[in-house]
Amino acid sequence: MPSPPEEETQPKPDTGPGQTSERDINQPPPPPPQSQPPPPQTQQQTYPPVMGYPGYHQPPPPYPNYPNAPYQQYPYAQAPPASYYGSSYSAQQNPVYQRPASSGFVRGIFTGLIVLVVLLCISTTITWLVLRPQIPLFSVNNFSVSNFNVTGPVFSAQWTANLTIENQNTKLKGYFDRIQGLVYHQNAVGEDEFLVTAFFQPVFVETKKSVVIGETLTAGDKEQPKVPSWVVDEMKKERETGTVTFSLRMAVWVTFKTDGWAARERGLKVFCGKLKVGFEGISGNGAVLLPKPLPCVVYV
Repeated sequence: MPSPPEEETQPKPDTGPGQTSERDINQPPPPPPQSQPPPPQTQQQTYPPVMGYPGYHQPPPPYPNYPNAPYQQYPYAQAPPASYYGSSYSAQQNPVYQRPASSGFVRGIFTGLIVLVVLLCISTTITWLVLRPQIPLFSVNNFSVSNFNVTGPVFSAQWTANLTIENQNTKLKGYFDRIQGLVYHQNAVGEDEFLVTAFFQPVFVETKKSVVIGETLTAGDKEQPKVPSWVVDEMKKERETGTVTFSLRMAVWVTFKTDGWAARERGLKVFCGKLKVGFEGISGNGAVLLPKPLPCVVYV
């Protein structure tokens, strides 16, 4: 077996500090340090948010450069619902109804009128309770006919009516400004047929006083309407029995006044019916036999 070379078995002499041996020169460089892998990161398992704790779940961030993104940053877990018409629908296209300013003015006028009517009703009621207005009384004292002609070509006659007006009020005076009298013929069936009209003189009646008024009403004048022939024939047949029935109606306009207060003019309708005139023989004169004044009916 061959022996190793002598050079390799014999020790080499030591070298000084300033000398480099051949072994040191031919020695390979040390290997680079190996980089160790980073430690594995432990992933934390996420759980769904518990109900009742707002803000636990954060919504995903909005899309970049997209203003109308479906996800926006809101302080709560869920974004508010979008508008019914969409986000691009302007307020001008869906205006909110506003009450016009004039409605308040009209409502104020209407309220003022109601208050005014209520005050007028209250004042009228108080006035009526204090003054106690009473309707005047009318009664016929005398009613007669003269020159009653039903045989000529034109009907003619004259009626004279005397009446009494009594004012029952204790605080109100009566001013009878207009008194219109109308005479009718009352036929067999109770219907009234117009004959003549005239105005009485205006009168003034003090409280708790009465006055007598009288007027003559003439038929056949130019100012009076023409009486139909069939009405004349009915009165002619009735005249043959010795009596003819008439009725007197009056339209009265009266104003009641007192010191510092005056009521509005009031219209009255006075009806004095069934005035049966008895004629003397074949003459055209007759009158109603009244043992006492005949009261009339007054309508307001």
